[in-house]
Amino acid sequence: MNSSSVDQCLARLDRDIEQSLADHPDRKLYVGLSGGLDSVLLLSRLAALETHRTRLTALHVNHNLHPDAAQWQAFVVQLCADLNVELIVETVAVVEDGRGVESAARDARYQVFEQKVESGGLLLLAHHGSDQGETLLLRLFRGSGLRGLRGMPASRPLTRHPDETRLIIRPWLSITRAHLAVAARSLKWIEDDSNNDQTLDRNWLRHSLIPLLQARYPAIEQTLIQTSQNLSEDYELLQSLLQPELNKALIPTSWPATGRFALSLDALATQPKRMQFHMLRHWLDVNQHPMPQGQRIWHWLDQCLTAGADRQPNMAFDGAVLQRHQGALYVWYEQTTPDSVHCLPDNWGRGRLTADQRALPNGYQLIPAKLAAGRRVQRKPNHSLSLKNIWQANNVPPWLREHWPLLVFDEEIVAVIGLVNECSLLCDEVDNLSLEWLSDAT
Repeated sequence: MNSSSVDQCLARLDRDIEQSLADHPDRKLYVGLSGGLDSVLLLSRLAALETHRTRLTALHVNHNLHPDAAQWQAFVVQLCADLNVELIVETVAVVEDGRGVESAARDARYQVFEQKVESGGLLLLAHHGSDQGETLLLRLFRGSGLRGLRGMPASRPLTRHPDETRLIIRPWLSITRAHLAVAARSLKWIEDDSNNDQTLDRNWLRHSLIPLLQARYPAIEQTLIQTSQNLSEDYELLQSLLQPELNKALIPTSWPATGRFALSLDALATQPKRMQFHMLRHWLDVNQHPMPQGQRIWHWLDQCLTAGADRQPNMAFDGAVLQRHQGALYVWYEQTTPDSVHCLPDNWGRGRLTADQRALPNGYQLIPAKLAAGRRVQRKPNHSLSLKNIWQANNVPPWLREHWPLLVFDEEIVAVIGLVNECSLLCDEVDNLSLEWLSDAT
């Protein structure tokens, strides 16, 4: 390979970087730096571009999974010193949860990214077109739909939070691994021997299947890259056409510890199954929650559509619970609430207790409703209400009832905060107690 070819490769890499950052001037840049060829090349090219080097920070995550992990960390420390680039190193404990070590390591790595990338920052990752082609094949073999087959996006928010300002940028998704290898000829990088382990699906694709395909279809990698791009554009078009209908089925909610939107069962029931799939995915997307894989969610949905009116089928998934309640589907999250609170303000789940004064008067406590089972709220000398009556009258979802804050005096319920606050038989001085939901109530 002559120097002219290397220069051409470098020029293309730099052009793609500049194009990916053109709409984001002056934002702080981060590079996910593993120490392998791809990430070392990306950091080196950014450091060589004067307009970017001064706002550049490298992020290295030491997973402690390889015997040479300490040596890899030392390598990236020296590399960043040589390039005069700021470096953040984080060591993580990878906890395998049944989905495989690779998945657990990825989760740990992205947790570090979320912690270290500042508001408005751009996280650049060195995934390239060959990675994209492998992703397309892997998802094809797993039976993915159109959304999955579009592969990795060139740009996306770092997290699912609706107010997220940080972005992941992948500038090299149209460039093959071979082109990167040409451009990196003068560099040093880490060779991870686990990349040769063909018991892992991606490595088998890379070392066995794709070379076999290339023998018959020499341009297979470029074809896969183009196919991913076509599928991505088709998916975006489909979403734009479906969006008005999908949004009609959403019901805004304001309960704490609950997704911001419920999904109307009546709207779901009138649609064919494929449209139901898109409605479910859209509902979970707007609640920043992934779509479960496999048939389990369809069994749950069938129960929701056919069970009696008094039933509330639920399904736990990925740290949340999907549940039917009063003609709609909700996403809610388990809460941890204190057994008692003596000062204000304080958080209960995703709610915030407020009052004009910080301390409660002597003898008063705030406790969760789970500690007051069977007690009644005395509204007048001869009139009381059960908590069950109050929950039903205010349509309080069942997953919130045991966590709801109650004001008590001498074991008597004085107020159900935010719902029954007019009781003043014992506590005129704290009638102003209120419960507000936090704006990011997910």
